Amino acid sequence: MARPLGAFQSITFAAWRDRLPGQARQSNRYYVTLAELLVRLGSFGLGLTWRVRIDDARLVARFAEIQMASSGGIGTLELLALVAPDLQFVDGEFAGYAGDELRVVLREFDSTSWDLCTADASVVREIRRHYPDAVPTPEDVLEEFPWPTTHRET
Repeated sequence: MARPLGAFQSITFAAWRDRLPGQARQSNRYYVTLAELLVRLGSFGLGLTWRVRIDDARLVARFAEIQMASSGGIGTLELLALVAPDLQFVDGEFAGYAGDELRVVLREFDSTSWDLCTADASVVREIRRHYPDAVPTPEDVLEEFPWPTTHRET
């Protein structure tokens, strides 16, 4: 059974982060990758099947491979294997489904921010715990999304 459209929440957070004291360093900043976010989803994300859309995927062989592999849906562990440990996209949408039901969307925008859209409040809380700068996704950004986002996270 599909969730009502109003149940979805969306938050946005920075993709580039300052390293915490004690973290291994090559520089003072690091990039939150799709692989990191898939791990942060934990057991919620394990059983999902993903469909991927990457802008200009045809220009980068690995991006095209990932997009093609997901055309019929790809499991979380398979997707993680393709993107780990540090693959960075410029613009991409990663939609996770349980059967035919859309459960979560991760959207990487311009290598500067991530948007998370889900109806599961525990996933929103977990992402906020790791990325405390997360804010409700701006209305003008929500209008661009091809998935249901009629309810904003507060």
